[in-house]
Amino acid sequence: MAAGAHLALVKRVGEATETVYTLATLKYLIHGGRISHLKGLLASMLNLKPLIGVEPEQGTYVQRGQARTLKAAILKLAEVVNSRYPLGSALRLQVMHGDNAEGASSLRQELDKMFRCQWLPTSSIAPVLGAHTGPGLVGIVFGLQAALADIP
Repeated sequence: MAAGAHLALVKRVGEATETVYTLATLKYLIHGGRISHLKGLLASMLNLKPLIGVEPEQGTYVQRGQARTLKAAILKLAEVVNSRYPLGSALRLQVMHGDNAEGASSLRQELDKMFRCQWLPTSSIAPVLGAHTGPGLVGIVFGLQAALADIP
């Protein structure tokens, strides 16, 4: 496949999918300058776990919600998917995590109850992302199965 075809495929997948994730700790976002010290300190004191989405057009991060525990935040990720697609929709999904296989498995089980899922293999996040988010991240990439059907 030529480079131009690869770029077209990446663009198509990006337009057909969404990404949302949650973090075990805000420490790495604070130290990396991704959120302010004050905002991070307050959220950490309240034990808030953000749900962070990736805005498809610009690739910027947007808050999609929050929860009081990591377990609740992981389950709330499934609600974010449901806010985009009705229950029972045929979706193609991939769960990823940063040293949190248990959280990834929990999210996958929850989504299996809600949707007709075509799963890509669960994967670990790239070390570069892990350096910014720290251990414990759990995320999901999802899109309509019909929009991605011809992509291996």
